[in-house]
Amino acid sequence: MRALPTNSPTNVAAIDERDPNAGGASHHYAIQWGGAKDVTRVQFQHGPRGVAASTPGVFEDDLLAILEDRLALFQTGPFACAENEEALAGIRHARFHLGQRVAKRIAQGVLGENKEHKS
Repeated sequence: MRALPTNSPTNVAAIDERDPNAGGASHHYAIQWGGAKDVTRVQFQHGPRGVAASTPGVFEDDLLAILEDRLALFQTGPFACAENEEALAGIRHARFHLGQRVAKRIAQGVLGENKEHKS
């Protein structure tokens, strides 16, 4: 387990080992937001989609979409602020570049495979 820094009053950790055969990333995370039983788990896709040996899960853009929605809604209410707007810009920038990555992987025929693409 690897603890991750956060600005929130929570405990966040990668609870699996980094997988050198799948990009070197962890795929299973936990957020403890209260007592010992108050834990939300996040499982990322691990392995090619639709392959029996793979573990289905969410993608980076899924979580960024949730964050974008939440901050955009805060910006329409009494919690609107410059910091939220800057965070939104960063999230939108990240989503744009992840979309570019997906487009390149599709064009190069490697989307859904544990293969590198050319940037």
